[in-house]
This record gives sequence, C-alpha cells and structure tokens, in this order.
Amino acid sequence: MRIRGLYGMVDPSLGDPLAQVRLFAAEGVSPVQLRCKGWTRDELRALALACRDLGPELVINDDAVLARELGLVAHLGDDDGEALGPHGRSTHTLDQIAAAKDAIYVGFGPVFGTASKDSPWPPRGPARLREAVQRARCPLVAIGGIDQGNIDIVRESGAHAWAVIGAIWRSPDPRAAIRALR
Repeated sequence: MRIRGLYGMVDPSLGDPLAQVRLFAAEGVSPVQLRCKGWTRDELRALALACRDLGPELVINDDAVLARELGLVAHLGDDDGEALGPHGRSTHTLDQIAAAKDAIYVGFGPVFGTASKDSPWPPRGPARLREAVQRARCPLVAIGGIDQGNIDIVRESGAHAWAVIGAIWRSPDPRAAIRALR
C-alpha cells in the first residue's frame, strides 16, 4: 500500500459514501478509508464490495475480521482488538507509535482541533507531529483538523500522508478541496 499525500476518508454523516469514494477515485486519491461509524458489518461489506473496482485501495475502519475476509487493510484504534492481517493503527502518543511494531502505517493525531471525532486527546500540534514522524518506523498519516490553512505545516513536518474529512466533505466544492489538499 502506498502511503503518500492525501489519504482519503469516507464519512457517511457528511454525504453519500459511495459518491465520496467515486470522487476520490476520479481525483486519483488512494488509499481510501471506509470510516462508517455505527454501520453493521453487512452494510460495510456491501459498501466495500460496491467500491472494490473503483480504483483506490480500500481500508476498513475498526473491523479486522471484515478486512481479512475481503483481503483489505484494516485501520484499528485503541479498542478495536487484535490485527488479523495488514493494518494501520491510530496513535496519539510517542509510546503508542513505538508499540505499533506490526502496523504498515500509523495515524497520528489529532494534530489540530477537529469536529469530525470526539477525542479525549488534546491537539498534538506541529512540534509533536514532527517528533512522531521522526520516531515512526513506518509511514505516518497525520490526522485531525487538517485543512487548506495548515496543510503546509503538515507537509513540512515530514508526514507521509494526511487524512482529511471536514475540510473536504463540508466544503461547498469537495473536488476543489481535494485538489488543494493533494
């Protein structure tokens, strides 16, 4: 899996997830994480199968069993259990980065304040992001509050990729937002 540049995030609370994947595909964004909080495994499976031939590599959020069943990468958080195959891991501290030894990438954040997810973690900030990039033994995906106003700070940190939700799907022109954030 190539982890470089914009890492696509699908959020059904902000629009049709299949349309979101199609737009990412049209703009050449890959991978794309199917982040469908509250969905059943059957609903998520159906979406993944509908998206499978659109182009982007797909990542299943929070469900290692489904990811393995479909031959996809799982993205796992603190409470998502053990990995059953290739996976990315959410991290918030340098210790968590060190502990993610078997991950193919780590997500690190929230870098800035975010409205897309309630987090017990305060914003990590650019200095901690730079330190996380230096400590990670695999590609690092910055996440949390990233938008056109701070994307240069994220790029300058050395992060391999950046995951963006709100700045794309709350934008009046998601395609233009994707292009600006690529």
